[in-house]
Amino acid sequence: MVYEILKVHHGGEEVDIHVPGTNLTRFRMPLERITFVERKPPTRTSNPFTSPEPVIDAAEVLERIDIIRRENLRRSDDDIDILKSYLKTQGAPKAAIEVLEQLTVDLHKSWSVASKRVEQLLKH
Repeated sequence: MVYEILKVHHGGEEVDIHVPGTNLTRFRMPLERITFVERKPPTRTSNPFTSPEPVIDAAEVLERIDIIRRENLRRSDDDIDILKSYLKTQGAPKAAIEVLEQLTVDLHKSWSVASKRVEQLLKH
């Protein structure tokens, strides 16, 4: 049985000891009768009432994000190209077409920033 020291008496030759988590206490134990052991931290047990945090496969998540990014950009590029062609046939001002071209650039930049940020977060 492993006891903990509660109190060291005057002179340091006797101690009061107890068993943690109980009311079992021994008073004025001489130090020569005590064998000291190295204290180990308590083992961590998971709480049975909570579910453990899921383990994330970062490589799989990043691969999935990259697939979605490429598909999304391909679709949006195609849709914006169709819309630009339509605006040209309708005689829309060049500034309106440039706005759509900037939208394409902004979408690519946003996806790049978001992908890099998710990758950084998954590495921590």
